[in-house]
Amino acid sequence: MRPASILLGVWLGACASAPARDLEPVPHAVVAAAIPAIPAVHAPAAPVRVLVGGDVIPHRPQLVDAASITAGLAPLATLFAEADAAVVNYETATGDISGIDSSTLSLAAKPDWMHAVVSSNVTALTLANNHACDLGRRGLAASVDTAASIGVTALGASAGDPWEAKTIAMQGSRRLCAVAWTTFVNDHRPGCMTAGRLAIAPPTHEGRLRVARAIARAFHDGCDAVVAIVHGGQEYAPQTGAMLSLANAAADAGADAVIIHHPHVVSPVVIHATEDGRKVPIFASLGNLVSNQGESWTPDYPAAQNDRHIVYLNGWTRLGMLADLSFQLDTKGPQKLAAWGYRLVFVDSDHVLDKSNPHPHIATRLLDSDKDRAVIDKLARDADGPRAVFDDPCRIEDSAALPACRP
Repeated sequence: MRPASILLGVWLGACASAPARDLEPVPHAVVAAAIPAIPAVHAPAAPVRVLVGGDVIPHRPQLVDAASITAGLAPLATLFAEADAAVVNYETATGDISGIDSSTLSLAAKPDWMHAVVSSNVTALTLANNHACDLGRRGLAASVDTAASIGVTALGASAGDPWEAKTIAMQGSRRLCAVAWTTFVNDHRPGCMTAGRLAIAPPTHEGRLRVARAIARAFHDGCDAVVAIVHGGQEYAPQTGAMLSLANAAADAGADAVIIHHPHVVSPVVIHATEDGRKVPIFASLGNLVSNQGESWTPDYPAAQNDRHIVYLNGWTRLGMLADLSFQLDTKGPQKLAAWGYRLVFVDSDHVLDKSNPHPHIATRLLDSDKDRAVIDKLARDADGPRAVFDDPCRIEDSAALPACRP
């Protein structure tokens, strides 16, 4: 058989030589059959990009007022604005700070402090951490209510179900969600832990089951991808095996990436291979984002003292990590995370210049391999520190570059 297009050409040629009165309209079906169909080309949707940072802490007196945290996050505001979502850990309770005992490690901030955090293009806050109950039940409720009043997504705490997955970004009609929880709280006053407003799951068998159920429910409720964010571990130390087991459980349950904060120092990223063939990055510890820790440290000192709880001279507390994740939610198959990487940040503190100033300028910026060579060299010589974070090929050094490591 000859192609339909050749037959059509012969037929039209014959019609052209005939008298006009003999011409008949060409049937639409013939024309349609003669023109080969051109397959539709669907360009992939732009990926969804999410940045996740560590602890923002209203340390007294340096960072307790709103202006101080605004200045602290200002160098990162442009980077946060370039992402579809920017998430940080709100390491405090909300409310009246006048009753805080200055001799304790309790943390509290006025509602305007949360406003200031969000003003740096932060779109979501993890409220589930060990300081969430430092003002009791009222302080946790105030954190939830303040987040709702300013339109920022609250993760891990809610007036309803704190385990409910929350949408943090969209790709068309597809949803990227986050599930967040803490492994413990410092303040055990009645009502805060037991009121059902805070997601808590310790790194135990029961905790792993609770996390797996929450992530499975997120997909059942329509999430297309899930980031799991957990607060726990040992302060000023590498991430614990128990916490990594909890992270593995989250990944096995379907989480596309798992992010941990609490130790106040970074830990290298580890990759967990799941039974369904995915490779899930586990950011074992993001460290601090904005704090006054390490306030007296300079590269003239050792990276840390033998007792790493001597915080003001622990240089690692000045280094933080931003998880940088790129999702393609419309792909077929279970792998929705398209690329990942991380950026290192460093906290500048003027406390080392004038220790008499109760409100030194403190600000967090991207680590610069040239400008911060002395810092990097000193920390990288610490055999007991997480120095592998400087050499990981998934570290993003160019401020304009996007994550490039593939799962």
